Amino acid sequence: MGNKGKAGCGCLIGILVIVMILAGVLMHPMSLKFMAKQFRYEDRIVPADAVFVPRFVEDRKGDLYTEAFREYFAGNGKVIYIEDDRILGTNIVEFVSRMARARGVKENVIKGIDPGPDEALRTKALKEKLKASGIRKVIVVVPEYASRRYHYIYASSGNEGEVLYMIKPVQVSYFQKDRWWRDSLSRSVAAREFLASLSYYYSLFGKKDGAK
Repeated sequence: MGNKGKAGCGCLIGILVIVMILAGVLMHPMSLKFMAKQFRYEDRIVPADAVFVPRFVEDRKGDLYTEAFREYFAGNGKVIYIEDDRILGTNIVEFVSRMARARGVKENVIKGIDPGPDEALRTKALKEKLKASGIRKVIVVVPEYASRRYHYIYASSGNEGEVLYMIKPVQVSYFQKDRWWRDSLSRSVAAREFLASLSYYYSLFGKKDGAK
């Protein structure tokens, strides 16, 4: 059962990659660069209560966490929340805490948030836990290619003024935005982001249909 699901997802991503490559053959590189730029969104950043870094498994070099440290040192967040996960039996927050200490970040600044096992309720759980911590302004640090989707998920999600989410896009080393169609990892990331965006928009339409 599990293998069939993975195979189906892999085939869909493969089809999306093929479609994007074919589009690249027929389109000028400038057009392909323009396509990638449409995924980018950036808010005006003001001092916040906290910085939040969602989990991106591709970020093996910690580009997002490094940017979160910069925001902290710039005075734009008093605490850094990390979407926690486990790698080789160790929590992500432990790895990030070591990185933070090596860069001079104070103790107890790094805090982990566990979204729970239900992937479908991941975002809802994270937002509820951020709100429960008492913060009112949050800088959300995400890769450039995912920033527009996160803008819709967080900043445009109708929080009724309870929590202000500001999206901070980061140029990550593993995504070659100016030649994504030539790099295998970048193509895969772009395809998954496209699929995730479609899934999000589909969920919105599903909710509207349910309301009707």
